Amino acid sequence: MPTILLSDFGLFVGRFHPILVHLPIGFLLLAVLMEFWPGDKLRPAIRISWVAGAAAAVAAAGCGWLLANESGGGDTLWWHRWLGISVAILAVSGVFLTRKGGKTAKYFGVLVAGLLGLAGHQGGNLTHGETYLFEHAPVAIQKIAGHAPDSSAVKDWTRVNTDSINLYASFLQPALNKSCVRCHNAGKQNGDLRMDEPHFIFRGGDGGPAVKAGSPMASSWMKRITLPKENVKSMPPQGDGFDYATIALLRYWIEQGADTLAVLDPRDTPEEIKELLLRDYGLDLRPRLFVETLHAPAVSAQNLDKLRELHWSVSPLNPAGPALEAKPTPGKQLEPSALMKLAEIAPEQISYLSLDRLPFDDAQLEPLARFPNLNRLRLNGTAVSPKTVERLKGLRHLESLNLYGTEVDDRIFEHLASYPALKRLYLWQTKVSPDAVRAFSEAHPDVSIDTGFTFTKGDNETNTK
Repeated sequence: MPTILLSDFGLFVGRFHPILVHLPIGFLLLAVLMEFWPGDKLRPAIRISWVAGAAAAVAAAGCGWLLANESGGGDTLWWHRWLGISVAILAVSGVFLTRKGGKTAKYFGVLVAGLLGLAGHQGGNLTHGETYLFEHAPVAIQKIAGHAPDSSAVKDWTRVNTDSINLYASFLQPALNKSCVRCHNAGKQNGDLRMDEPHFIFRGGDGGPAVKAGSPMASSWMKRITLPKENVKSMPPQGDGFDYATIALLRYWIEQGADTLAVLDPRDTPEEIKELLLRDYGLDLRPRLFVETLHAPAVSAQNLDKLRELHWSVSPLNPAGPALEAKPTPGKQLEPSALMKLAEIAPEQISYLSLDRLPFDDAQLEPLARFPNLNRLRLNGTAVSPKTVERLKGLRHLESLNLYGTEVDDRIFEHLASYPALKRLYLWQTKVSPDAVRAFSEAHPDVSIDTGFTFTKGDNETNTK
């Protein structure tokens, strides 16, 4: 018990540091300024300022040393502590070295003022964070100082793949940087806790790990940010706390295992979380068609006119985006060279493409592989063969393939098994066999196959519609 009382008394004395620290700043800077006043009339006042400044510096440094026991560790704290001690030592030395004034007193005063400024700057970083001094400065000054504003939290979610959004990096890390990192970083570690990197959060501090996977209310991070603001253990101690949405996201993240690499799965994300993300962040996790997520430069009106001259009928699939549908103009003859021209003018924008009943063979269909965002492809009635089906394996977004009325056979299934996004396959009036269709369907249950005949898995007989 006596040890605890002595420790508490040391912290009590240490907390006078913020009050005392302003006294040496005022007295010592005043002494330095008066050293440059011509003549010796101010020498008595200079002597008083040096003595008062030295006494205040010693008192402030002593209290600061005690207060540091409450503040964890870190580089910033280390520098502030020893710069403060150095100022106190130099201030005491100045009482004797500046007695006669002159150049020695002036140069020594400049040294003390410079050291005092460095110590004060480190103290400000400890109290307010390293960006405090520059966060409202013009952008040009912030860049020079190496504190350019962070725009990572400002996102255009319409341009982000909603299947690859990292919950921790996108929402929790920015909240940490804003509210927690100023007191829990490499330079300052209140409670011996760092929160500027994920692995430090799991390592924790004096109170143990800040996060316990699967148990939100057993995690000190969650408990401290949900305490009433008047509670002395509430975090953050200054400024606005975490908003409701961030707390809900943190709780959900911990419940799901606190994986910093985990991404949001729109299919499994609770409706409450989806509503919060939409309301507070403008992030809509509702399923979107591929054409709604396509990002590419728009095709110019001049190029659209060129395509129409080649007898292409081109229309937008999404009024707010660049995705296009292309098909032959009714009543016009489309030449094979027109497909090559389409691949030159709008390779990224064509998402739906129809070549129905055009007698194009494999060589003439070669440009199809040059449309990386092709999503639906109709090749009904063409001279397509398994060779073209193999060539299209590189189309990462091809979901629908229509081969109605072609000569393709069972060999296509070997290639279709490698299609990364295939969902719908149309094979009416082709040479594929029911057994091959059945085998492929059982191996790829997510692919819907329409062949014009039906079968029951496990049956050997096929019933024609």
